[in-house]
Amino acid sequence: MERWKTYRLNQLTSKITKGTTPSNIGEDFTDEGIMYFRSELIGKSKYVDKSSGLLFISKETNEKLKRSQITENDMLFSMAGIYLGKISLVGPDDYPANTNQAVAIIRFNSNEIDLNYIYYYMTQEWYNVYINSLTAQAAQPNINLEQIGNLEVQLPSLATQHRIASILSAYDNLIENNNKRIKILEQMAENLYKEWFVRFRFPGHETTPFENGIPKGWKIERLGNVANISTGKSNRQDADEDGIYPFFDRSQEIKRSNIWLKDCEAIIVPGEGTIFYPRYYQGKFDLHQRCYCVEPKVKEIGKFLFYVLNMNRYYFLSVATGATVPSLRQNNFLSMKYLMPSIDLCKKFNQIVSKLFDQKDHLKEENQNLIKQRDLLLPRLMSGKLAV
Repeated sequence: MERWKTYRLNQLTSKITKGTTPSNIGEDFTDEGIMYFRSELIGKSKYVDKSSGLLFISKETNEKLKRSQITENDMLFSMAGIYLGKISLVGPDDYPANTNQAVAIIRFNSNEIDLNYIYYYMTQEWYNVYINSLTAQAAQPNINLEQIGNLEVQLPSLATQHRIASILSAYDNLIENNNKRIKILEQMAENLYKEWFVRFRFPGHETTPFENGIPKGWKIERLGNVANISTGKSNRQDADEDGIYPFFDRSQEIKRSNIWLKDCEAIIVPGEGTIFYPRYYQGKFDLHQRCYCVEPKVKEIGKFLFYVLNMNRYYFLSVATGATVPSLRQNNFLSMKYLMPSIDLCKKFNQIVSKLFDQKDHLKEENQNLIKQRDLLLPRLMSGKLAV
């Protein structure tokens, strides 16, 4: 039987460091520029999940934060909180980028390893439990850079690493391709919204009269007039790993629950934080008490309202209150103003976009099946029970 060798990460790496929040050096986030990764983006997929609320910093800020500049083939490791021990790799589309103090950057330099193999080894369920067992049992569990450097991994021969990584990577390559297709579908829907409702190039715009710069018949509306606004009732401890319904958490992580609070078409917005990204969902779900549910009063305009909220994320940030953690209030939703077109045009938009959403749902379901198959293979390959 092949002998596996044990190494500490600091024996296999050239760099283990962490980032800094721009405000600590007197800088702010920007609307575009260098990507800035938070721990919420780490561990949801093999590569960084940029769909969960991407921030940006300027090139000048990135230069000031030189220590935490990210490059291809870095491993990102979440160092604190509910994401502790979550891992993602940096792919060719994930840099240039930077990160904050809750994310460690691990840069390998050894000829002894296959990076993909290391990734799969460290994403095993037992390994995450091992990592979390090293932390102090505080309100905010965390692990420091020295502890990360002392984490141990067991390596077979490089040839065996390549074979194991190749088998598992085949699943993740399919998942990544599906994620790219999902991103394209999302961009198509967003572009259509902008074309119709921002640039006013909607069907029939050529013959539509305009008054005060907007199409005749459109009006400034308050969200509270077209949607019911409510919050959830559950806390994080109410989540159940084996639950059958989605549980939308304020952290934007989707957990599971065995109870459901709502059965409707809704847009869910986290009620606190700095990234108020909305989520669209239709069906039964549970909701954290610090999340808001925006439920359309008029059927068939839900997806239109989703993009209204998505395009107004900076409004939420501007009205959120609280020195430590910015928080939203129900009145922030009720009083939010936006430009409301005709119901018929909203319905037409919904019909087109619904087809894109259906394709997304199919790809997401396919990904879930691929993840289950991969995760069944992972422990058997890593333990040597399944010969390669």
